[in-house]
Amino acid sequence: MGPAASGKGTQGEMLSKHLSLPLISVGQALRDLSLGHPWYKEIHDALVEGRLAPQDKVAEILKEAVSSPGFEKGYIMDGWGRATEDLEFFDPNYDKVFLINIPREISLMRLSTRRTCESCGAVYNMVSKPPKVEGVCDKCGGVLKQRDDDKEEAILKRLEIFANETSEQIEKFRSRGVLIEIDGSGSPEEVFEIVKKYL
Repeated sequence: MGPAASGKGTQGEMLSKHLSLPLISVGQALRDLSLGHPWYKEIHDALVEGRLAPQDKVAEILKEAVSSPGFEKGYIMDGWGRATEDLEFFDPNYDKVFLINIPREISLMRLSTRRTCESCGAVYNMVSKPPKVEGVCDKCGGVLKQRDDDKEEAILKRLEIFANETSEQIEKFRSRGVLIEIDGSGSPEEVFEIVKKYL
């Protein structure tokens, strides 16, 4: 867990490869809902406006995901458990919780320069990890766009929500003895070296 653009998704992907465990990104799971899904509009509208999606519905989507084949040995979760109510709907009983801290100005800089592939969901940063051809995904040739929730107004709202709604849950993870706080300001590789020390 961590504020927007702290590198949760990147660290989750690196950890998933390192441990050979599946990664569930809550945000990606919600963005991947099909147009025909009964909750598509409600969840899509919440994401676009920078609001949190309804926790009971997100919990059901996640429960379904982790009961899929391949999740029996465990998994890595990105973006669930920030609020106490999350775990009342679905508590994965985490072994470890990494809290990746970054200053607000780094969140704003990273997100305002982030671009996401419309086709495969690959993420680029126009400053630190640009595509080979501007506007084109290296992996699939899809179109790169700025997500609606990566625009400044939505970013500021997401940072405010994180600060207001996670402090209580952070303390609960700390009291359970599973919280590990790390500095996410460095490069992805530097941050991952810190993560590996705690495995």
